[in-house]
Amino acid sequence: MGPFRTVILAILVVILSINLVVIYLGFILNKTILKPSFLIEIMRELEAYGQVRQLMFRMVNRSLPNGQDSLPYLEKAISEDWLEGEINLLLEDFYSFAKGKRSDTPTIWLQKLKKEVVNTLEGNRSYQERTRLVQFWFDPLPDEINMEDFMSVDFLWGIRNVAVIITWLPWLICVINLFILLSMYLAVLDWKQLVLWISVGLITAGALLILLGITIEWVSGKMSIVMNTIDRFASYEIPVSTMNNFVASLIDGVVKSINIIGIISIIVGGIALYMVPIKERNLILVK
Repeated sequence: MGPFRTVILAILVVILSINLVVIYLGFILNKTILKPSFLIEIMRELEAYGQVRQLMFRMVNRSLPNGQDSLPYLEKAISEDWLEGEINLLLEDFYSFAKGKRSDTPTIWLQKLKKEVVNTLEGNRSYQERTRLVQFWFDPLPDEINMEDFMSVDFLWGIRNVAVIITWLPWLICVINLFILLSMYLAVLDWKQLVLWISVGLITAGALLILLGITIEWVSGKMSIVMNTIDRFASYEIPVSTMNNFVASLIDGVVKSINIIGIISIIVGGIALYMVPIKERNLILVK
């Protein structure tokens, strides 16, 4: 019975460490890439809104038959601050969909943009005349576009499913860990020894998390999905350097959080290991 209990306890500690890594990652992702303010801050640092604004002007000029005449008024009407507000609102709506807080995908309201241009037009034209003129310039653009109109439905719902899993998985793992801790206590029947084992789990989880962060930082630049995403945006004449900086900032933000949580886990585990009130800090596997 002794060796069997030893094996079971060792397995529980390994599972505890892995579960802690999953919990850490879940909360880190929920506070970084699954939080719109994280992306918004990166876009502000990279001055991405101004580049999106210039991209919009180029697309209107090249894609709309009568769009060239609207450019002077469009540039006057659509400021970088206005565009930033609309993009941030779209991001927040998308995250609400991704996290299951709304059932429909976000809508891009082009009517708002058209109205801004209408209000910019000068002269003695009536509001109806200005509206018809702007509609002529932006024909054939509709007043609104749903994300499902230009993105795969399966892709959008795939993102939603992954986001919901990441949101709730850490809490489920926390419940599982409570049963693991109970099982570990039943195996050693000593709360001091239990604290020692938990300390080992915390230190191991912290080390694994830091190692994972190093791996992510090293592998990310070589992943085909990252390279394909950068190439896709580059096809819209967004500078490759901008996309590289965006991806680097995204990864750096996640890895920085990973390293901080990993170090905290190691420190907490070390302090608990040191503070256990017993004369000899030996892990007792069997009673």
